Amino acid sequence: MKISILGPTNLNKFSKITGKSSEEIENIAKSIGKIIAENNHDLVVVFGYAGMLKLVGDSYKENNGKLEMLYTENDYDWETKIYMKYLEEADIKTKKESWHDMLLSLVKDSDLVICAGLSAGVFAELGYMEWNHQENKGNVKKLIGIKELLKNEEFPPEISLDMNNIIISSINDLDKVIKEVGKQ
Repeated sequence: MKISILGPTNLNKFSKITGKSSEEIENIAKSIGKIIAENNHDLVVVFGYAGMLKLVGDSYKENNGKLEMLYTENDYDWETKIYMKYLEEADIKTKKESWHDMLLSLVKDSDLVICAGLSAGVFAELGYMEWNHQENKGNVKKLIGIKELLKNEEFPPEISLDMNNIIISSINDLDKVIKEVGKQ
């Protein structure tokens, strides 16, 4: 099963917003990566490899996972050069035509998307997911929000109201939830 990770890159800001310590956030992120690797699933991130993406991805790789990284060389919309150095961290590099194609692929082409916290960028990616859900497009079976990393332990209604493929899971139940989704 292919799993994409969404999460904030600015961990200091994320810690302030959630009230979680850096250590607590890091421990949860490492658990996510380990669970995905131990279940032999593929992990996909974008090449802005920082914050939660890096914490989860590094843990995944430490547990023998092969990390796929989506990237684009097209800097028409946003800068790309500052992120190219992160491609060295990837085992599999998948080039996309544009930022739009890359972000859409992240939340369309995987079987499962795990949200490890919210940020402005994550809201954009969740917007793509909601549109796909409304139009019955893409491969994503479920969006899993990690309860401990979501404000008030839920997605805001602007995201969750129209999407019926959302699961809120404690990090302690993530392994079981991923296995259940894999059976669907």
